[in-house]
Amino acid sequence: MSFQSLRDVVKATKERTAAILHNEPQEIRAFRSGNLENKAGSYGQYFGTWDIAAGMIRDYSMYTYYPLVHVIENRDISLEQFCFILNSFDHSYSNYLRYSGFPDMGLLAFALREHLPSAESREEAIDAVRAFCAYTNQLAAWSFHYFPWGLGKQFVYDKPEEQVPSLMDLSRRVPIRDGRRIRLTWDPLGISVDAFLAVNENPELCRDVIAALPFRILQDHAVVTGESMYAWTPLISTAPIQVRERICDAPKGRIRFSQSTGQKFIVQYGPTTEDLAQPVLGEVIPEHADRLDEVGRRVWQSTFETKEQIWLTVSLV
Repeated sequence: MSFQSLRDVVKATKERTAAILHNEPQEIRAFRSGNLENKAGSYGQYFGTWDIAAGMIRDYSMYTYYPLVHVIENRDISLEQFCFILNSFDHSYSNYLRYSGFPDMGLLAFALREHLPSAESREEAIDAVRAFCAYTNQLAAWSFHYFPWGLGKQFVYDKPEEQVPSLMDLSRRVPIRDGRRIRLTWDPLGISVDAFLAVNENPELCRDVIAALPFRILQDHAVVTGESMYAWTPLISTAPIQVRERICDAPKGRIRFSQSTGQKFIVQYGPTTEDLAQPVLGEVIPEHADRLDEVGRRVWQSTFETKEQIWLTVSLV
């Protein structure tokens, strides 16, 4: 791949993102089938390569590129200063990932760093960084889906059936007032629920989400939080957040949106243990909340066992 301008880099990045929204990237298929061209991995095994790269693409998208979006959107920081920041953070991630399974992404990252200083406007530079963030988010989504999480069954607590003390504090729960109605449909499960968006509680965030609807996203299950499901969305929101809620305080049917961990659309369907606070996006209507039990069960099986692709479509009603 060779690029003559930043415009060429952005065009290629957006084309690759569109190609993998609903189709597994070739890079991920090569990982899980043991077909990396350079056979990266000591003594003929590729799990170590896969494991490290999966963690790095996650952190690269969430904790490197999304913060960089905030930085490039800060007009107090010049483009020259931003390019220095980008070069300082990007190379170690993208160059290693290029070697260990993401060659196209690595080349695009290099091209972005090369051509960004010649951006014709600040808006063009912002669009470029946002596009690359969206691209790495989708790579991270597919990487997460096909990672062999089932290996976790070999590493369980001594008494996993014991209940941990609940941290739930109902006084901290956020009520949703007069929200905008949406519909969530999971295929091929054939299950739908209606929900209300928190348009009064987090208006700026809800505007970003509504502007992107409808979208169809690959559903996966949380591996740390508890009875919660999430999916990477195709948008990049830097909207200010007015209302957050601790995950452990949330009701069954709570919908969250995590800008900082991949632009995830999150649906909670039961108890959780995590005490971190996340932006409140909405809530499934009470009369539909019990439908989430079957969805959660099937998504858990998908993430940890079958790798069945379950697709969530979110639309306005």
